[in-house]
Amino acid sequence: MNHSEDVTKRVLEAILPGSKLDYKTQQSHGEWDFNLQHSDGSVSALEVTAAVDRPQVETMAAIRDKRKGGSVIPAVKCKRSWMIIPVKGAPIQKIRQNADDYLSRLEADGVERFIFPRRGHQSVNEIIRDLQIRSGGVFTSEGHPRIWIGMPGGGGAVGAEKAVEAGELEAWKSDNRRKLSGAGTAERHLVVYMDALNGMPWIALTEFDPPATKPNLPSEITELWLIGHLDSPTDFKVWRGSTRDQWQTFKVSA
Repeated sequence: MNHSEDVTKRVLEAILPGSKLDYKTQQSHGEWDFNLQHSDGSVSALEVTAAVDRPQVETMAAIRDKRKGGSVIPAVKCKRSWMIIPVKGAPIQKIRQNADDYLSRLEADGVERFIFPRRGHQSVNEIIRDLQIRSGGVFTSEGHPRIWIGMPGGGGAVGAEKAVEAGELEAWKSDNRRKLSGAGTAERHLVVYMDALNGMPWIALTEFDPPATKPNLPSEITELWLIGHLDSPTDFKVWRGSTRDQWQTFKVSA
């Protein structure tokens, strides 16, 4: 089992007394991940997936890649140290190769910090446009000036709908629907593990209560679960909704 499957087994067995999730080791024909054995003896098909912000994960991995230079760029033209924050999906290798030159132009224009979408000098417009840097600033450091690449972030209004949207997006994906379509069980569960790097949906799940609505589900899926870690690695926030019932919320240690 992978991490999200292991979490699912622990969490659902804690929430559903007397239930057991039996992992299907043979899935060569695209079968679902678990048989959910209910306390009354009935069985449901259960599939697990993860809602991952792939551009965020890939950008962070590219920044951390020490074989290509890691997160620190030597400053040759710059006379001061900088911290720069790229957007998700930014060309990290291009940033490594060109940031020193672009930032030196900001220094020549007397710019000490910038943030998108505020623009100003042409040098600011160019680093935002060409290198996909969303913000940057000068800071004091010991030794020779260096340039640090910070991790990308996201922003915007967060509410319960962000978690619902992320869960329903997974529910309507063809591979999840296909796996559960042939189950033939009365209930067909999809569990969406909400990765903490999937910023706004994870915050929505862990910080808000679900809306008083039912999830919008395709016919292949009757139950939708959203699971996210809280501060402790054994504490979780869970939402459950179905074609019959409105969203419910749980906090569980597992």
